[in-house]
Amino acid sequence: MLTQVNKAFIKIVSGSESRRSRLHDLKGNFALRTASDIADCMFSLATCLVRVSTGYRVRRPWIASNAFRFLQRRIGNETRVFEWGSGMSTLWFSSNCREVHSVEDNASWIHFLRSRAESAKFYCLAGDPYFRKIHEFPPGYFDVIIVDGRQRLCCFQAAHQHLKIGGLLVIDNTDRHQETRGDEYHINRLLTGSISYKVLRFTGWAPGLFFPQETTVCIRLR
Repeated sequence: MLTQVNKAFIKIVSGSESRRSRLHDLKGNFALRTASDIADCMFSLATCLVRVSTGYRVRRPWIASNAFRFLQRRIGNETRVFEWGSGMSTLWFSSNCREVHSVEDNASWIHFLRSRAESAKFYCLAGDPYFRKIHEFPPGYFDVIIVDGRQRLCCFQAAHQHLKIGGLLVIDNTDRHQETRGDEYHINRLLTGSISYKVLRFTGWAPGLFFPQETTVCIRLR
């Protein structure tokens, strides 16, 4: 019984047993460093409470808010976007960009989103077709590619040739799976010392989720 109480307390304070505290991402980076971080934290808490109590989800990418602001300044109505993992990001991109192509493996989730993002093109795929879908597009076709769904290492490796020079490759949750050496761990290793990308790490607060996370934004150099 005591163990269950301790686990419940840890979950409330830290968000998970593997997190140093609720104010740190899973790599141990502290997420309350600036006034903007504090504002983002409060926004995260408010939107999390609204989501839990009403089911409403904020219609914007659920990446670290500081990464979202960086991305927001660099897209426009001519931007072409490809994303693995459909969601509120799909709704936001479809309202702000020229093209949105979104790969998802959950048919009912696509059905929910399609009526709300009519201009986006959805592909319900699994297995190898999931990450290979991007190969149907020409090299350098996309301005922004989002890796935020299944098979993230395969998606990361497939993305490069289809991202234009100067384009943005956004990988969410790169603080995850470091101890278990999952996909995010291997993506981080591949990005270390990369000559193909300028790598920017953002530890911050996403809407609807009251804990910080790391979103990595890579600018293609070559």
